[in-house]
Amino acid sequence: MDYKKLIDLALQQGFSDLEVYVSASTVTNISIYAGQIDQNHTHDEVSISIRGIYNGKMAYLSTSDGNEDYDYILNTLRQNAGSLTTNEEFEIFAGSEAYPEFEHNDGGFATISMADKVNLLLDLEKEIRAYDQRIILVPHCAYTEEIESKRIINSKGLDVQREKEYAYVVAQAVARENEQTTSAFEVEVKLHYTELDPIMMAQKIAKKVIRKLNADSLPSKTYPVVFENEAMADLFAVFTSFFSGEVAIKKLTPLLGKEGEKLFDEKLTIVDAPIVANSIVNEPFDDEGVACYRKEVVKAGVFNTLLHNLKSAKYFKTTSTGNGFRAGGAVSISGVNFYIEPGKKSFDELLEGIEEGLLVTELAGLHAGANPITGDFSAQSSGFLIKNGKIDRPVTLIVVSGNFLNLMSNIDAIGSDLKIFYTGIGSPSIRFSGLPVSGK
Repeated sequence: MDYKKLIDLALQQGFSDLEVYVSASTVTNISIYAGQIDQNHTHDEVSISIRGIYNGKMAYLSTSDGNEDYDYILNTLRQNAGSLTTNEEFEIFAGSEAYPEFEHNDGGFATISMADKVNLLLDLEKEIRAYDQRIILVPHCAYTEEIESKRIINSKGLDVQREKEYAYVVAQAVARENEQTTSAFEVEVKLHYTELDPIMMAQKIAKKVIRKLNADSLPSKTYPVVFENEAMADLFAVFTSFFSGEVAIKKLTPLLGKEGEKLFDEKLTIVDAPIVANSIVNEPFDDEGVACYRKEVVKAGVFNTLLHNLKSAKYFKTTSTGNGFRAGGAVSISGVNFYIEPGKKSFDELLEGIEEGLLVTELAGLHAGANPITGDFSAQSSGFLIKNGKIDRPVTLIVVSGNFLNLMSNIDAIGSDLKIFYTGIGSPSIRFSGLPVSGK
């Protein structure tokens, strides 16, 4: 499809503006089970989303056909625009003055044979099983590779594009001892194929599942609690909607109208950044063509700004923060690399001084047990008992409860072990002086 020709035709036929958003990807999926290939295929995906303003109304059309008839596209858009009754003002963005530097990384994935990728998984499965005889099953072992691109071109002169590629390996191990069975997942995401190390990953997941064996509950009471970085990121992810301008329009965030106020502990800084080393979610521009940029959403406990797309920015009479991204066709608001800034304490230093406490490593059922409007949460958890500043034994069958806003207003210490996960959400490990724990 000649996008510039389509845009020219649209303007000739009475459209005031037209934009084409093209997303393309080549995805490879491989999985094995018990030494045999379970899945092995590569497929291409193309999505073309077209939106045009006709008689003041914004109409949309999506297709996967790169040879779709121009007249069909424009007629459909006109009909769709004619059926709209909204009085909302619409905007197609002309482009930002500058965009952050973003270089396409060559991960070398295309040069690696399918056989080598299968062998990587076979080695991973074999190493996990060989680590300890108590590991009885590797029910999931899979490799996914994605080479993707997006381009936005419109009638206002915007024409931006970016490409990226990455792969991730997911494995699950199951172990059993003394009639207790436990499991552990691990996800390794890399920008370069040579960085995927099956032996290192096998040791990581095997240690993770073995150390969970023979876990028991804890007496119910309030404990000093350390959330390990992954568990902390999972908790943070549930409440990122607090910072959405889209949610603020519906008046469903407790942060509405509180810019400039100190709402959190002064140790807390929350950052949204377009480019972070080794992250797979890096974006130089959002899906509306607005440049992404680094912003401190919370700085030393002070709430600075909501995240906006063009629609929410117009509502609040401000400018887009470059956080408009497509979800199911519609443009919603999300962070890029949205993370809690690390502190200076090592993980071991976070445990120091805790006579009896809890290290939370996993949270289950968070979406069912959390209220994204009030910040209340209650989640089944597992982790380790901390005694005299050291990890003592594994813990399970407990429930950790609290309020996210209160929690982030009473931080004891923040670790230096920041990790940004494949979801784009990141956090270091964080220590809190007290949190109610329900156990036995």
